[in-house]
Amino acid sequence: FYQLCLDNQQNHFGHVQVYLNFGVYYDDFNMEHKQPAERKELNDTLEAIGVSIQRLQIHTFHMWRFYNFARMRKGADSFLLESNYNYVNWWSMAQSCVIVLSGVLQLYFLKSLFHEQTLGSQKC
Repeated sequence: FYQLCLDNQQNHFGHVQVYLNFGVYYDDFNMEHKQPAERKELNDTLEAIGVSIQRLQIHTFHMWRFYNFARMRKGADSFLLESNYNYVNWWSMAQSCVIVLSGVLQLYFLKSLFHEQTLGSQKC
């Protein structure tokens, strides 16, 4: 028997290990004594295994493409999220500065309205 372990430890979405066990049983190692029908059956079995492996290879390739596409999309979303975060932070800081500055200006002009001018002579 042979055992094949497929692992995706580079995946950021989840961790999966798949073990494939496969083997071939031989009743007799001497293949020349086999009947032609039995040989044909063994050849058909090997051909079916080859077709299954090709199909598995195609499906693995499509999964790999889908995974890479999802990873690129996640990276683009991450960059957009970080850009929006920086934009919102700077815009909020600018608005806070404008609010504080407008409060200081309002206080200054309000004080100037009630400020008494003290000159040497009083006016009646």
